[in-house]
Amino acid sequence: MSAFKSDFLRIMSERGFIHQISDETGLDQLFAKETVSAYIGFDATAKSLHAGSLIQIMMLHWLQHTGHRPIALMGGGTSMIGDPSFKDEARKLLTPGDIDSNLVGIRRNFAPYLKFGSGAGDAVMVNNADWLMEINYVSFLRDVGRHFSVNRMLAFDSVKLRLDREQSLSFLEFNYMILQAYDFVELYKRVGCRLQMGGSD
Repeated sequence: MSAFKSDFLRIMSERGFIHQISDETGLDQLFAKETVSAYIGFDATAKSLHAGSLIQIMMLHWLQHTGHRPIALMGGGTSMIGDPSFKDEARKLLTPGDIDSNLVGIRRNFAPYLKFGSGAGDAVMVNNADWLMEINYVSFLRDVGRHFSVNRMLAFDSVKLRLDREQSLSFLEFNYMILQAYDFVELYKRVGCRLQMGGSD
């Protein structure tokens, strides 16, 4: 698309923040006509976010600045597994206490950039442990897992690289992307989220 009509996508494009969009025209129209709630997820694998996360935080900042509602999703549940994306080996498993401690530190990273509260344009911070830790595994497989193609999952770059290098990818890690996708379903139901932003994995 040559020129976005919505302020948010125009600013993202001008700043070089856009890598890919599944439906540019539809998303631009959505941003132009209504307030959009969008999220980016952050796993709690350290006590603070690294410098690379500033790009995602700034996306949330500009989302709020242009009149939309940012959702900072804390990965309290997914951090129990660890994101396998572009890693040569499995992440060290963290204890629930480690994750909770990391979440406290990470929350502070957002304060200079986002205004949190209960107003229509205020940012929201949610923790996916609130729903992921309550999942009944068999019900989840029947209701959610059946919608995922293993063939498609194996084609993702983050998985394919590990397999091409003949590096181990545990069943635990392989399930990460299903839980990540389920986050969107829960965010839609709980806070009206319409868009996921962030990584290309």
